[in-house]
Amino acid sequence: MASIINRNGRWRALVRKNGIAKCASFASRQNAVAWAEKIEREVDQIKATGVISSRSTTIADLIDRYVEELEPVKRWGRSKSQDLDRLKRDLGQLRASQLTAAHLTQYFTKRRNEGAGGVVIGAQIGYLRVVLKTARSLWHLDVPLQAVDSAREALADVGMTAKSQRRDRRVTNGEIGKLVSYFNKRNTEVRMGDVLQFCLASAMRISEVCRLEWADLDAKARTVLVRDRKHPSDKWGNDQRVPLLDATGFDAFAIVKRQPRSARQIFPFNAKTIGTYFTRAVTELQMGDLHLHDLRHEGISRLFAAGYRIEQVALVSGHRDWAMLRRYTHVKAEDLHRRTSTP
Repeated sequence: MASIINRNGRWRALVRKNGIAKCASFASRQNAVAWAEKIEREVDQIKATGVISSRSTTIADLIDRYVEELEPVKRWGRSKSQDLDRLKRDLGQLRASQLTAAHLTQYFTKRRNEGAGGVVIGAQIGYLRVVLKTARSLWHLDVPLQAVDSAREALADVGMTAKSQRRDRRVTNGEIGKLVSYFNKRNTEVRMGDVLQFCLASAMRISEVCRLEWADLDAKARTVLVRDRKHPSDKWGNDQRVPLLDATGFDAFAIVKRQPRSARQIFPFNAKTIGTYFTRAVTELQMGDLHLHDLRHEGISRLFAAGYRIEQVALVSGHRDWAMLRRYTHVKAEDLHRRTSTP
């Protein structure tokens, strides 16, 4: 039996059953009793079947609970939040117990026809699986995890899901010069020339560049603290001190020194705005498939060309897995003949 106690005008319900203890307080005794009875039924279900019926639970309910309980514990990035919001909007009305592989294959086929790429589809069905897996393993809810697995396998078989493709686009000084000249002729609120040169010189992501603060600059050591650097598992609190080098054709520290101290940030601009300006310039200058993120890749490649070792480049780029840096070395088979040629 549950314990129902009045404390300071509120009713406290305590359930202890089969090794499980749960407690909550309510404004009325009736609500406390109803909650306690529900918890006891769930405990009985867990004992009998290992899971709790989710007959009245919707996909939206699961996503809301997942965000409410998990995000404060392990925060995630904007893209995951946007994907969860999209899933909630499109599939949220479905009862979890009624979800089938057919629902998901039809939905993601529709998403593909609307223009969603394989990487997006792969990420969204992956996030949905995480929500259902959490519901089953952490909340003991009887949800159709197998339906998601079957749908993901079917989508992969027909090529509708994909992993991010590695790019090997190199950026020349001539292209940087064209972009800088383009922006120098336009009175934009963003110092685009300096931003682009700094992205290449520092090998930082644009989001990291826009977060840099004067307070984190060590002018004597020529280093700066990059806060909350991207990491596969640690999205926040992954702070790293990074050297500002002159090794890529552009001097990162010199670029920082010439910035006006008009704000807390060294580059007090919006990363989305910079991305929009960059895409517009690339289109007008007919520079092909050049992406803003290619400047980071180019910076890393030039550090290797300058003779830095892989562990040294990792201090700049922030890579934890050194194997990820191998693709930036650009070693070719014919290069080995020059290295081993006899006098």
